[in-house]
Amino acid sequence: MTLQIELFDARMLAPLVGFLQRSGARAEPFLSRAGIPVELIEVGGWIGKRQAYDFIFDVVRRTGCPEAVYDAYLDFDISHLGPIATAMAACKTVKESLEVGLRLGGTAYEGNEYFLRTGGDTSWICYREPHVASAGQTFINDMTLTVYSHLIRALVNEDWHPEWLLIRNETNQRHRGVGYFEQCEVASHPNLTALAFPTEFLSRRLPNSLGVESPSQPWQFGPEGSAPTVERLHRLLTSCLPSGELPTLGEVAGRVDVSQATLKRRLAEAGTTYQRLLDRIRFDSACELLLDADVPLGEIARRLGYSGTNNFIRSFRRMTGTTPELYRRKSRGGNAEAE
Repeated sequence: MTLQIELFDARMLAPLVGFLQRSGARAEPFLSRAGIPVELIEVGGWIGKRQAYDFIFDVVRRTGCPEAVYDAYLDFDISHLGPIATAMAACKTVKESLEVGLRLGGTAYEGNEYFLRTGGDTSWICYREPHVASAGQTFINDMTLTVYSHLIRALVNEDWHPEWLLIRNETNQRHRGVGYFEQCEVASHPNLTALAFPTEFLSRRLPNSLGVESPSQPWQFGPEGSAPTVERLHRLLTSCLPSGELPTLGEVAGRVDVSQATLKRRLAEAGTTYQRLLDRIRFDSACELLLDADVPLGEIARRLGYSGTNNFIRSFRRMTGTTPELYRRKSRGGNAEAE
């Protein structure tokens, strides 16, 4: 049986952070409870899908606002899609742009399926999620429908209002008091959530500019050719590095919604351990940071999550047979000779 480790691009949570700030609430405690580094909301990075869904559910529950996700994503901007937005903006037609965005969505929000259903005068932009990650999943429907409506409005450059929604397994009315959704009719569907729009939109050419810039942080993936478990954990842990707080194996297991024993076993099957994976990520990052002579060893140790400079030096020596300072001098000398 394949181990399901599903990741989520943290950029998509930016509208919810903005909603909390407008409501007079500090976003940091919400992010901290979900184990999400604040930095990732702006620059992007990988978190567990369970983390994202738990964060969303926490916002709805603690604010006492069932329509919080609809409210928040009224401020959605296509740039929150990061590299997806860049790829969509490069297309010629609305249909091509939506198809590219939906295909890449499966990479940014793993385990979810996004697709178009076309036919007659009405088409549907659809979302299906076979695996339910947490209680926050129901509010992902609200997020997805609001994002879909923003995408279509941006791509057709028109003040369009949706009229029909399908919601998986429920017909809640959370959308009724929110902006341009208030007139929408809602029906339940057994396995997908979808938003209807005129089929004629698909043949339109994209506006000259969607106002999309290249993301400050493109997607980063793990080592090529590595086992799926190792590759995805590599992505998740590398995204944690900027905060200087690397999670324990137990914390990671909770974030990706698998047991600690299962995760440990799958790493062993891939020929590694959690500690060796951490050491490899820290080593690669240390080698990059040591190329900059202005970054002191204490700062490197902090960024890599070591409890002190001496622990970093001992770990580096264990992995390389040399000290960080000697490695730095050798690297700088090699660069000088090359120049």
